[in-house]
Amino acid sequence: MNLAGIDLNLLVVFDALMQERNVTRAGRRIGMTQPAVSNALNRLRHLLQDDLFLRGPKGMRPTPRAVELAGPIRQALSQVERALIPARFDPAKATNTFRLAMADYAASLILPPLAHRLEREAPGINIRVSPNDNVSAPALLDRNEIDFAIGYHTDWPERFGGQVLFTETYACVMRRGHPLARDRITLAEFANARHLLVTLTGEATGFVDRLLRKRGLARRVAMTANQFLVAPLIIQNSDMIMTLALRTAHRFAEINKLHIVPVPLEPDPIDLTLLWHKELSHHPAHEWLRALLIDICRTV
Repeated sequence: MNLAGIDLNLLVVFDALMQERNVTRAGRRIGMTQPAVSNALNRLRHLLQDDLFLRGPKGMRPTPRAVELAGPIRQALSQVERALIPARFDPAKATNTFRLAMADYAASLILPPLAHRLEREAPGINIRVSPNDNVSAPALLDRNEIDFAIGYHTDWPERFGGQVLFTETYACVMRRGHPLARDRITLAEFANARHLLVTLTGEATGFVDRLLRKRGLARRVAMTANQFLVAPLIIQNSDMIMTLALRTAHRFAEINKLHIVPVPLEPDPIDLTLLWHKELSHHPAHEWLRALLIDICRTV
């Protein structure tokens, strides 16, 4: 296909429709009227000989061809955007929007000090946060759907840059009046207790279960929850115990008056890592935010 005969603005319209799935919102996103967006979509359909988007109960549904095109077009537009950004970056005047992927545990530690720093140093910067399951992050970075992924990433591909933000250990929490609320608990007491497990999938197994199996033991996960926000309230009002990252354990204990004991399994420490695409390693805006995140994590 000869690019000289194509209005490349049509690709901007396609990208907006792919992200918004709504003609009106897509137009608002790129500063076009609804009729202009509809006209551009009709031209795209003729050009590519595909419907691209079909109306459905939840908005515009992309066709398989549109889904196939979405990633390459987003990457191409992102490269053009990066090429046109001035070499110098002034955070005090910048209005960039950064997209971060992280779990609620990391968000609870990083976002409060990040919000504070941005209000003082870069009030025009916007942050958009999405979940990170530590599996889909590479694909999201490749498709330029996120700028950074924060999570437990190990052995990432060569095309990504990575930086350890901090190393985390584990602790066990319970209500202060719990029968096991002592300085230490034995491995047998730990295994025989009723456990709460936070898991996005609802599956009642985690790294604790793998460590117990190596010792010929098993535990009962009496309840699973899909978010950390509710976990301390459950622990506070039951005789369940929970194993979680030490930094979060201290926050839970302070707010919800919980008791902390060491985990008798002695799990290995883990690294919380910042991941980004190497294409952005020398991008001034990304360099600035990367340095800010690293600096914040020195004191969390």
